[in-house]
This record gives sequence, C-alpha cells and structure tokens, in this order.
Amino acid sequence: MYGIDLSDRRRSSSVAAVQCRTQPWVEDPATGGSFMLLHVDRLSGLWVVRSRFAAGTVVPQHLHSGSVSAVTLAGQWGYPELDVRCGVGDYLVEEAGTVHSLAVHGTEPADVIFSILGSITYFHPDGTVDRIEDWRSVLDDYEAGCAEQRRRPKVIGSSLD
Repeated sequence: MYGIDLSDRRRSSSVAAVQCRTQPWVEDPATGGSFMLLHVDRLSGLWVVRSRFAAGTVVPQHLHSGSVSAVTLAGQWGYPELDVRCGVGDYLVEEAGTVHSLAVHGTEPADVIFSILGSITYFHPDGTVDRIEDWRSVLDDYEAGCAEQRRRPKVIGSSLD
C-alpha cells in the first residue's frame, strides 16, 4: 500500500539486544551500588543502565540535566524530598533539571533500569560538586570495571557492541 518492501533485510538490521544474565556487574563509584551499562547513544547523550542498590542505600543529592525514566525490577526505592516511592513493576519519569537524592526502602535490594538523557551532577552535603557523569564517563567506568574482571561486555552503541 505504501511501497514498503517488508522482506527487505535492511529493515531489521537495526535491532540489537543485550543479554543481562551474562552482562558483567561493576561497582558504581557514584552510588556505591553496582551497575551494568546497556546502551549509549553518542548523538543524543542517552545512556541506559541497570543499577542495583543494597537495602538502606542513600545516594546523595544530584541534578539531572536531561530527563530520566526508570523501571523497577526488584525492591522499593524513591526520592525522599519529592515524596516519590517505586516498587516492582513501577515506571517513573522525571523532567530535566530535577534535583533529589535516592533512598532504598525496606530490607530488599533495589534493581532498576534507568534511561538517562544528558549528565548527572552529584553534590556533597555542603552543596559543592562531587562528581559529574555522562554517557562517556559511565562507559569509561564500565570498561575499566569489566577489564578488572577480564570480561568483555556488550554495550549497544559503543565500541563494545
């Protein structure tokens, strides 16, 4: 009807998948938890991570330069200053410019997939900048953590793909 050849193999060449069950977990220097990097987009600044946080974890206040979306796979977590809590199966979206901390509630660890546009600026309690991370710095951290384990991960959109 519209002249699209559905048998054209080029229409399926842009599909990529990461097998999380074999993807390495590495220490997250920003949060104290662990993470696996799933996807980076160099043009948009998008990065997608799966993060694990131990019960009782509190990630210091930070600012997102772009929007964030998240899906909770396990545990309970939230943003105390914003009175937001998420549990298994919950989906969260936050707008660019949001400042908050992150707290894990209950006795179970939290396992969350975050899709992040832009950078995150982490702050010390006195309000000074502690760390800034973006797709490039997170990719560097992930590559280094995987190298320590002598593992080669797959990260969609990177040279590790």
